Amino acid sequence: MIKLSSGFTYSGIEVFPKNWKTKKASLKKDWYIYYRFYESDNNDTKIFTNSNLVVRKGMNHFKTLEERQNETVLVITKEKDKLEIDGYNPLLIKNKTPAIEIASVHEATPFIKALRIVEKNIKGSDSSKRDLKSILGFVSEAALALNYSDISVSFVSRKHLKQILLLIDEKHGESPHRYNKVRSYLMILYNELIELELVDANPLKDIKKRKTIERLRVLPSIEARKIIDSHLQKNHYSFWVFMNIFFHSGARLTEMMLVKRKDIDLNKQCFKIIIKKGSTYKEVEKPIKNIALKFWEIAITNANQEDYIFSKNLKPGLSPIQSYQITKRWKRLVKVKLGISEDFYSLKHLNLDETSAILDLKDASKMASHTSTAVTKKHYAINENSRQNTRLKEVDNPFV
Repeated sequence: MIKLSSGFTYSGIEVFPKNWKTKKASLKKDWYIYYRFYESDNNDTKIFTNSNLVVRKGMNHFKTLEERQNETVLVITKEKDKLEIDGYNPLLIKNKTPAIEIASVHEATPFIKALRIVEKNIKGSDSSKRDLKSILGFVSEAALALNYSDISVSFVSRKHLKQILLLIDEKHGESPHRYNKVRSYLMILYNELIELELVDANPLKDIKKRKTIERLRVLPSIEARKIIDSHLQKNHYSFWVFMNIFFHSGARLTEMMLVKRKDIDLNKQCFKIIIKKGSTYKEVEKPIKNIALKFWEIAITNANQEDYIFSKNLKPGLSPIQSYQITKRWKRLVKVKLGISEDFYSLKHLNLDETSAILDLKDASKMASHTSTAVTKKHYAINENSRQNTRLKEVDNPFV
């Protein structure tokens, strides 16, 4: 045990997997550091419960072994500095309401009850939390039908989970996309169960994803864009302003909904967002294009520093609206009213594809805050392969 200047003690930091420093360490596993923290140095009080277990991630978005190992060292160093220099007490940071409930979870807790308890501890965007809640409903329904609901969570095996996935498919119509999504969210819940030491491994990792067909996203034509622009400017002005800001931003809807007036600097032509993807959140600064500046100036009119820019009626206010309200507006005002089939998110794809064409793929990737150009090319710059082929056709290198 390590005694801290604060009077507290901790067990010392360990890493999972144990062979993380070696060339054999698997990148397929979720890595994390962990330790036990005690608010007393009295050995008699050191009862090993989940309530004093502290787990930290932050390295799993790195896809090469060297990068992940280096980031793990950084995570360990930061945690040690907080504990040994800053007098940090991680037990005070834990979510108060879920912690009380989570402390009562044990290996014999019924399967569905355990999932519902750890669900409350999952971090993510509002849309991700809604999806998780919906999928847990599917899982609960299937588990009840299969008489799995009351099995102790530690006894649930890969076979049980596979049967649940198959029953959801059978009852709700076979869908590889839904199958994979249910599997993915169950994996998230099981990672939480592993951290609480209720299960030893994540059985979902041994259940294969189903193959899906990646459809090419259809982008609105220039004629459709002119119709949309004219209709919204004339009849739904605030939505028109937001559409133009979103189109030029390269951001996600969930990120745009949380932008406050204080996050915007028109002089520098930039705004800040929090990217909530993967195991860590990060704040990034995004540019405001010259062509979009006038729309931002309109949007922040009469906004106070703490106001969300896109609150009720897409005007500044104290409460943000949910991102799904934008897609509902688009469906009602554009898809139904104008008979245009392209969805709202196609605007992001359109802008990044055009940015890639005008500048290059790296700049488009930077605008989207992607960690690599591969993501941008695969999912957003859908005409990049065609442009690349055209450039290659024009390479004038004769044999002689």
